[in-house]
Amino acid sequence: MRRSKRHRSLATASLAAVILALPSCGPDPTQPDPNYEDIRVESFDLIDTAGEPTDETILEGHYTVVDFIFTNCPIYCPTMAVSMKRVQDQTWDTDARLLSISVDGVNDTPEVLDAYADAIGADRDRWTFLTGDRDEVRTLAESQFKFGVVDDPSRQIQTRSGDVMDFIDHPTRLILVGPDLQVLGTYSYNDPARIDALIARIRTIARD
Repeated sequence: MRRSKRHRSLATASLAAVILALPSCGPDPTQPDPNYEDIRVESFDLIDTAGEPTDETILEGHYTVVDFIFTNCPIYCPTMAVSMKRVQDQTWDTDARLLSISVDGVNDTPEVLDAYADAIGADRDRWTFLTGDRDEVRTLAESQFKFGVVDDPSRQIQTRSGDVMDFIDHPTRLILVGPDLQVLGTYSYNDPARIDALIARIRTIARD
């Protein structure tokens, strides 16, 4: 016997309600991606744009997007800044934070970083910039985040002051860190689809 259109519509609506009520079968976005389970931030001692000491506790209690930069970088950092700004702007209604760490403590003084942050439109309530001892930053990048930082004397670049310096090869990933300092995953700075995925993940797990 053929069912009525109304009966079929009710059955379809009921099935849709059941499907929506089922838990997601995908990976838990609050948990680290594969191969990141053992990567976490342990400790660091740096200074912010006001010259105030800042340590790993700045990451506690919030989801934070971290990147490594230097203000004289002519290659990766301008695009990284655009990607970070996009994350900032599209997660404005969450409690997620952003953190940029300079790999060039010689040139990137607190005053220089302060001006740089203003120039790229950083929301200073949510986006922090840190600098400090060169070896401290490199140990942080290499030992805790598992990314290398290497001076490349074969690539000479000009600083804003007119001097010449070695290019610094540094991480170009946006790194998502959980409120317990666990690294959850990394995202390519110049892949719009990956930045979309990062924003979507943040909006899922970091609701204000």
